[in-house]
Amino acid sequence: MTNIPQLESPAASSQQLHGGRGGEVKAPRRTMSHHVADRIRALIFDGTLRSGQRVPQDALAEELGVSRLPVREALITLETEGLVSSEPHRGTFVVPILQEDIEDHYRMYGMIQGLAANRAARRLNEVTLARLRALHEQMCGTETWGPYHDLDWEFHALVTQTGGSRRLTSVLRQLGHNLPRAVYENPSGSIEDSNAGHALILAALERGDGAGADRACVDHTVAEGRHVVDKLRRANVLEDV
Repeated sequence: MTNIPQLESPAASSQQLHGGRGGEVKAPRRTMSHHVADRIRALIFDGTLRSGQRVPQDALAEELGVSRLPVREALITLETEGLVSSEPHRGTFVVPILQEDIEDHYRMYGMIQGLAANRAARRLNEVTLARLRALHEQMCGTETWGPYHDLDWEFHALVTQTGGSRRLTSVLRQLGHNLPRAVYENPSGSIEDSNAGHALILAALERGDGAGADRACVDHTVAEGRHVVDKLRRANVLEDV
């Protein structure tokens, strides 16, 4: 059996998946499969599961305290994301992660955020603008990535909520799940660079320049993608290096 390093204690995993200490209330199976998918993504993007390696379904089920069914459901999800590939009678294997995969992910994310920002430039009121300014000011005074990430998320979420349709919001949510938080929460770029990107987005929104806000969102997100590519390259996760 393949040993998988623990990201959290088995007790914590079991309690999260099966409910309270008595284990009487179980999470819905869909929640379980999402949890398993998150775990497999993390193992792929931290280099524990390498390209061409067979995904150890039994070991994952044992580690997470679930049956094989949520593991299989998680692998179906990950196959639609292009992270694994199933082969009849052989199993499911990790596919290579290429630089262009990450670059495309961030460009698509930026384009969709840009669409929302374009609309938001015409819909923003002074209350929302004031909140965006306050968030930007807080980010400029933050020096560590953990708190910064939460402010960054609120900044972009507010723009999306203002200008995004239900469809745009749904697609952004899906893309947001495709990479583990550990990958994008602490990119290798500087906080100063990120703040500069937010300043351009905010300035375009303040002057009602939808096209400018669109371009600024794309440029900001593509730049973040370059930092993530560098981070994954140093971790030997990318195959085309």
